[in-house]
Amino acid sequence: TEPEIYRAIHTDALLENVALNRQEGVNTMTPDYFDTTKTENGRVSYPIFHIPNYHEPQMAGHPKNIIFLSCDAFGVLPPVAKLSPGQA
Repeated sequence: TEPEIYRAIHTDALLENVALNRQEGVNTMTPDYFDTTKTENGRVSYPIFHIPNYHEPQMAGHPKNIIFLSCDAFGVLPPVAKLSPGQA
């Protein structure tokens, strides 16, 4: 849920496309989630253990198929592509 994701954003989380504010006299920066000057599509990646009650065994086999959906405004990438193992 969104509240769990928000609470997962702390040390070890990686923010992308999020503005940072430098506080005067402090050697840290704080994220400003309401600043949309960079983009309205901010993202975060975080370790699974940042989510409470996560299912601990995180093991699976190798996937047979991977689908990567893209939205390319310039028409360079196809919406869906089938790649050979060498291309992947």
